[in-house]
Amino acid sequence: MKLATWSGGGACYNSSVIRSITAVLLGVLVALAIGLLVVFGIFAPVFTRFFGMEIATSTAVPTGMLVFAAAFSFYFGGMAASYRAPARRRLHGVLVVPAAFVISPTLNLASGQGMFPGIESAVTVFLLAVFLAVSAGAAYVGSRRGEALYAYNRRIDRRRAG
Repeated sequence: MKLATWSGGGACYNSSVIRSITAVLLGVLVALAIGLLVVFGIFAPVFTRFFGMEIATSTAVPTGMLVFAAAFSFYFGGMAASYRAPARRRLHGVLVVPAAFVISPTLNLASGQGMFPGIESAVTVFLLAVFLAVSAGAAYVGSRRGEALYAYNRRIDRRRAG
C-alpha cells in the first residue's frame, strides 16, 4: 500500500501519520470529556455532600473515586483512538495515556507553573504512578475493545456489500 505524501518547503505530509495523530488526540479529548463529566457530574454531589466542597482533599474514598474516573475515561478514550486509528489499533489506544501525560505538563509550563505543580511528597508521586498505571491498563483494555468493534463493523460492512 502506497501512502499519499506531499513534500514542499521542507515539510512532509503523510496522511497515515495525520490520521494517527488525530486518532490519539480524539482519544485524549474523549478521555478528558468523560473524566470531567464523571468527576464534576456524577461524583460532584458525593464530593460536596460527604467531603465538603474541596475535591482535592487527600482521603482514601475520593482518591478511589478519582482512580475509577480515570480508568473509566481512559477506557473510552483508548477505545475511540483504537477505532479511529489507521493501523496498529492497540498501540494507538494505549498512546492516549502518554499523550495526555505529555500534554498536561506542557500546559502547566505554558501557564507559568511548574511541570507538576502540587507534587511535593512521595505519597503524591506514588498516587500519580497509580493513576498512570490504572489509566494505561484501562486504555489497553479499551483499545482491545475498539479493535474488536472495528473488526466487527468491517465484517458487517463486507456482508452487506457482497
